[in-house]
Amino acid sequence: MKEIELKEEVVRTAKKAEEIGLFKHKSGNVSAIDREKGVVYITPSGISRQELRSDMIAAVDLEGNIIDAPYKPSIETQMHVRAYKIKEKASGIVHSHSRYATLFACMPKEILPVTVEAIHYGGNIVEVAEYAPPGTCDLAECMEDVMKDSDVCLLKYHGVLAVGQTLEKALLNAMYVEEVAFLYYHMLALGQTEFMPINLLENLKNG
Repeated sequence: MKEIELKEEVVRTAKKAEEIGLFKHKSGNVSAIDREKGVVYITPSGISRQELRSDMIAAVDLEGNIIDAPYKPSIETQMHVRAYKIKEKASGIVHSHSRYATLFACMPKEILPVTVEAIHYGGNIVEVAEYAPPGTCDLAECMEDVMKDSDVCLLKYHGVLAVGQTLEKALLNAMYVEEVAFLYYHMLALGQTEFMPINLLENLKNG
């Protein structure tokens, strides 16, 4: 994709994330990467989705250095660029504070794959990365161990990180983590103690 196309996709995805309830007002961030050029296009900090336009999207390199930024890039830029380094096939990232997934992040408690819909993000347990303050290099380091073998993780006391081979897939991963978290929460609230065996999802992946 050309630069303008990637920026427009970032804007569309951010607006869609807010429309479906993954984002609230100015929270959450989205990025896409041009692998050939090593350029990451990421949402700016402090701009509402209603105001967001493609010419507001920042461009940074894979060290997080600003190439072009009409507005300050998201404070989570370091986490995004680190994720692109460890997930070499990723082309898009969505970081959200969606309600039920963030509830598990705050407990902190991993999300079990209690429904076949978990297959959308790999069918694995959504693990919790250790806490570090938002916007820090420490946070980027904390999520690294968890994300090596997964496309999604919870950020302790914070939210959700989802990557995808496309930005659309990253958004879908974040959506399904929230959906599974919603179901798991209510199963726990109803006293459920037995859940779908993980090997059922393994069979689906290998089928």
